[in-house]
Amino acid sequence: MVDTKVARRYATALFTTAQKNDVVKSVEDDLSAIVGLLKNDAKFKDFLLSPHVGREEKIKIADKLFSDRVTALTMQALRLVLTKRREKEIANIYSEFVALRREHGSIAFVSVTTAEVLEEDQKKALLAKLEEKLSKKVEAEFDIDGRVIGGIKVTYGNFVLDGTVRGNLRRLGEKLRHDILIS
Repeated sequence: MVDTKVARRYATALFTTAQKNDVVKSVEDDLSAIVGLLKNDAKFKDFLLSPHVGREEKIKIADKLFSDRVTALTMQALRLVLTKRREKEIANIYSEFVALRREHGSIAFVSVTTAEVLEEDQKKALLAKLEEKLSKKVEAEFDIDGRVIGGIKVTYGNFVLDGTVRGNLRRLGEKLRHDILIS
């Protein structure tokens, strides 16, 4: 079972140290690569998460794989996670680390969903508008979903700005149902 409190503690300690050493971006990139490997390499994931493999062996393999590719701080954190048998927390530690970086930098994360790929100038204009509206820097994830039919849907925090054709049709249907039931 994954415990987000534990992941938050590890991420906070790692972020604080990375910040002091001015390597936040490098550590985030390192964690991203490790999480990517966990997601994309089933053998590595099975090895790392196996309860039948000893800590020392996991640390030895991690050293061979990562020691020349990641910062010393990331390697130290990875060794600690493996020593404490918290390898299942690695993806959550990464997510919490990114959240801390965004929080510290006053950066809003938005998810943008459209029916078609937006052109770069459209993305830039949208991000500029969102930065103005939110009074924060914005990092965005752009998704394509044909079910939205057309338009755009922006999600950030607990807010959803739904300007999609599908959303408008849903709202129109709700209004018609409401008007018919009231009349």
